[in-house]
Amino acid sequence: MPKIKGQAKLTKMTDEAADFASKALSKLSDEKVTVEVSKTEVVKVHRKFLDIEPEDIVAGIYLPVTGDVKGAALLVFPEKIAYALCDVLVKRNAGTTCKLTELDKSALKEVGNIICGSFLTVFSNTLKVKIVENVPQFSFDMFGAVVDVIIAEFAQKAEDSLVIDVKFVFEHTNIKGYVVLVFGLEEMKAIVEALRGGLIVKRDA
Repeated sequence: MPKIKGQAKLTKMTDEAADFASKALSKLSDEKVTVEVSKTEVVKVHRKFLDIEPEDIVAGIYLPVTGDVKGAALLVFPEKIAYALCDVLVKRNAGTTCKLTELDKSALKEVGNIICGSFLTVFSNTLKVKIVENVPQFSFDMFGAVVDVIIAEFAQKAEDSLVIDVKFVFEHTNIKGYVVLVFGLEEMKAIVEALRGGLIVKRDA
């Protein structure tokens, strides 16, 4: 598998994925949306790898990955942020959503499909491997419980995960979420190699 050389290469990959996601989300929401990557970080696969406590309620959209590699992609929104995003997607007044309907869950799954799919496509093309995205699954539960699904399936196959902080800039609001990518050891080693010398790539907020 080819090595990713340098932080600039990884930055180019995440920027390309964010651009794809921006265009797709703009079509979905019928307004201009810009997806921005603020930080990319490699962390160990465990129940506390974001600034979210295990007991915090989150909306998690989970895409199992098959093909040449086995892995998973997870998009996470804290509870209140998920509600705010549903207000935008379903065209409600800000602050209206206080629980998720089936329509809300469907909209969030579509966002997860778009965001995770954009990153997986870019990583697939760059790493020259076939990545097949499976049907997204939705969870609205404690963060620890959501992550336990990943740990149970991949903890022994991958030591590291790539966590990407993303910001969705809508016309009237900004919404923050997290993309978590977990692949097999060789794929993660290639990504970790791109972050040597700091292990964190930060952008201006």
